[in-house]
Amino acid sequence: MEILDIKKDNWGQSKGGKIWGPKSVKNLREKIGDKGYSLLMKKRGMKSKNNLWDRYTSAELSKLCIDGKIIKRSRESEMLRKKNNFYFIDNNVKFDLRAVEFSLADNKKKLKFPNEMSKDLAEEIGIHLGDGCMSYNKNYFSVKTNKIEREYMSSFLFPLYRRLYNLDLKLMTLPSVVGFEIYSQALCEFKNKIIGLPYGEKVGNIFVPKLIMDTKNKEIYCSFIRGLFDSDGCVTLIRKNRKQYPVISITLLSPRLIKQVTKMLRLMGFIPYSDNKSKIVLNGPTMLKNWMKEIGSNNPKNIKNLERASSIVDSTWPCGG
Repeated sequence: MEILDIKKDNWGQSKGGKIWGPKSVKNLREKIGDKGYSLLMKKRGMKSKNNLWDRYTSAELSKLCIDGKIIKRSRESEMLRKKNNFYFIDNNVKFDLRAVEFSLADNKKKLKFPNEMSKDLAEEIGIHLGDGCMSYNKNYFSVKTNKIEREYMSSFLFPLYRRLYNLDLKLMTLPSVVGFEIYSQALCEFKNKIIGLPYGEKVGNIFVPKLIMDTKNKEIYCSFIRGLFDSDGCVTLIRKNRKQYPVISITLLSPRLIKQVTKMLRLMGFIPYSDNKSKIVLNGPTMLKNWMKEIGSNNPKNIKNLERASSIVDSTWPCGG
């Protein structure tokens, strides 16, 4: 074997710096013009693509592309989590309950109210914003949901309201919905005067209460979002490149609430997408895995769908999300 040429050890780095460094690119643009430079870059790109097509089949390229995106999403999520880790300082947010007036009926029911923000209360507020209704004139409050969620109502919501407010509720069954309704001056005043939840129409008029945001507590944020998700969220699987691709979405008809929840999710390391009008979406195996770990669900319907999506992801996505 005859040696024709010998290069220095740093030859490749030196050449790269000379030929494709910022200064050389600027000189090249001046020499051949912007149009010529664009054509040159296009040729280089086509050459790289052709090399890939020569090495891999279409299916292999699709798999490499998808796996690369999943790995990239995982890294982005972890970077977000580390970047915002300083944000969560776990403030203890207490309430002044003196503004709440009890009616005779309230005293008879022996209602009680929490004096500080908690995970249970944050989740109940999320449920209220999703499926709740509160009227000022009649001191009326109700939560109603699809009849297929009867188990969620009886096994989780009723014990939750018992723990928070000492309420004994009765299940109301209608042709298409199940739920409960209650008339209580104290409960409505607590929700409005203390928590800051509005009366009447919710569309475009609801938001994350300041008392929740002020806690800067990750578990409380997760509980609030879980309440929203169990009321107005769903898990779906769509076909993508011959695989089942998980999608978590929450429909919220309030641009302000969407922006706030999107911000909360990003603080926790999620990468949400939203149209700022009606929906928040989390795509892919990485987001599903993080959701299962951080937020989860207390609604049997959603628990079943999350577990099904998770099992499919574990069996069909080799990089594990």
